[in-house]
Amino acid sequence: MKYLTYGIKYLANYWFFGKTSPLICGLVLHNKCNLRCRHCTIVDRPAASMSYDEAVNVMDSFYSDGGRCLYFEGGEPFIWKDNSYNMEDVVCYAKKRGYYAVIIYTNGMLTLESKADTIFVSVDGLLKTHDSLRGKSFEKIMSNIQQSHHPSIYINYTINSINKSEVADFCEYVDKIPQINGTFFYFHTPYYGYDELHLDASVKNDVLQELLKLKKQFKILNSIAGLKSAIRNDWKKNLDICQVYEGGKYFSCCRESNNGAVCVDCGYLSYAEIDQTLKLKPGAIINALKYF
Repeated sequence: MKYLTYGIKYLANYWFFGKTSPLICGLVLHNKCNLRCRHCTIVDRPAASMSYDEAVNVMDSFYSDGGRCLYFEGGEPFIWKDNSYNMEDVVCYAKKRGYYAVIIYTNGMLTLESKADTIFVSVDGLLKTHDSLRGKSFEKIMSNIQQSHHPSIYINYTINSINKSEVADFCEYVDKIPQINGTFFYFHTPYYGYDELHLDASVKNDVLQELLKLKKQFKILNSIAGLKSAIRNDWKKNLDICQVYEGGKYFSCCRESNNGAVCVDCGYLSYAEIDQTLKLKPGAIINALKYF
């Protein structure tokens, strides 16, 4: 009930009073990672390693500003440490502080047990395709998922030129794994330039149309409203109600500081979902309640 009350109050303030208080905050615990993926150069960024005390201060500040949804990312958040503290200490503090949704984004290479509300595991295709993109890791990730007792595990699948034709087969595969509650699909975003993984708009739209059909059969977390908005490409970019904290600095929406140039080809479809939720689209609201 408190989640629903918060959501109604937030939407009322947003629409009737024009208040754009923080909604979601991401904490980059560090930029270390135990994989080297083809699409990612995160390990080449400044270390940005966050101390436990800094993490607590950021969580306190964001909570005081009204934010109630928090996610941890990296690098790989599960390998973060600060002396005797590890990521679970940060998660437990966030839960104790009163956050309604505490989420972890992980590559799935370590044990998937946490008091976080939801764990999103990045998997970008079936064995051969995934391993070609992320290194030999698919079997380890799937083993960790199937051994996990966490009640809310989802997959993040980032669609690119290599794995775009494997979406249906992937949905069929993960649908048979009971520990996986669903898959959220993104598109490759050219943070580091237009590489061989990039998809042009027409190809993206073909994939989105396919996802709309597959959603009738499989556990796809993207809402119909969000997918249709992505086809129209009319969702608001650079959402200032979403923040990312890294290395002592807050970023609006994502960590890129290129004056919004990458927004044109943004593939971060979870923000399309937020945009549709703010526009009071029922399907997007219902979908958000599944993991928030």
